[in-house]
Parts: sequence; C-alpha cells; structure tokens
Amino acid sequence: MIVSRESRRVMILGVLALLLGGYTYTTTPKQNRLASQTQQKQEHPIFAFNSEKITQLDVVFDGQQLVGKRTPEGWKREQSGEPLPSAVIDDFLTALTKLVDLGSVEGKPEELSEFGLKPPKTHITVHVEGTGPQTLALGKHNPVNTSLYALVNQSPQVILVGSVISWDLRKLMDAMKSLEAAQQTPS
Repeated sequence: MIVSRESRRVMILGVLALLLGGYTYTTTPKQNRLASQTQQKQEHPIFAFNSEKITQLDVVFDGQQLVGKRTPEGWKREQSGEPLPSAVIDDFLTALTKLVDLGSVEGKPEELSEFGLKPPKTHITVHVEGTGPQTLALGKHNPVNTSLYALVNQSPQVILVGSVISWDLRKLMDAMKSLEAAQQTPS
C-alpha cells in the first residue's frame, strides 16, 4: 500500500491530535460546582396559610385604605358594615397566599428607602385565624420591572416577589372605587 506524503502527514497530525486530546481529557481536573449552583432554586410561598383562614384585611395602596372583615354573609367594611365585593377580595387573597419568595436582596436595614420600603408604597395586613396578624410591605419595582421589593412580617430581610401582585392590588382598589361611586350615585 502506497501512501502519499500528504496522506501520511494528515494521519500523523490526526494521531497527534488524538494523543493530545486524550492527555488533556485525563489530566484536566473536574470542575467543582458551588452548592448553590447545583441546587435548583426552590421558590416557596411567603405565607403558609389558606386564604379562607383570613378574617380581616387591611390594605393601604396609592393613598387609599381598605379595611374589611369576613362575616358569614361575606366581606364587609369594618367600621360601617357596608358589604364589599367578596369575589374580588377572595381573588386578591388567593393571589396573596400564592405569592412566592423569588429571592433575597442584599442590603442593610438603613437602605430600606432605596427599595421603596421606608415608608412602604403599599402595606397589607391580614388577620389569620389561629395565627394572628401577618404583614406584607411592598416597595419599588426591581430594575427590570418583573418583581417588587418586599418585607414580610416586619423582617429586616428584603425579598423579591412577583410584580403581578400590584395588578391584583389595582384590581381590588378599582373595585372599591367603583363600589363607592355606585353608592354615592343617587338612585
């Protein structure tokens, strides 16, 4: 078998490439991954109770305040006893209980104003049967507008929660405005 000079050169270079590749493969140390990289990020709800256990709701949002109490007839204003739109409140409370902690934010308690949390833009307090009051303070959006900075139960740890809760808040407060406008309109 006659092999041309060019073919011989290609075969020698191929064998050298295989030898160098094998040497590199066997001598390169395995990469150690950090434990935080190998663990999948697990999102967990910020509250550990069912929305049906909530007996009272107090929301301060965009300069408006809503205080409602659950009764056997549905949700009513705490002071006046006027009925509130129970379906809208129940939807909001379901969204609130499904809210997940998307991650902690590094920061010091004196930096809360940078996150819009001192004073908070929105403050939600729910009274839970068997647990007592639970609070959520919401601040500014994160730089990409996908999350909100938040504090749960006056914890000093700032976390991120999904910004869809702000839509649920607007829906709730718009329903309250519509209800108030309907009550003020003479029949």
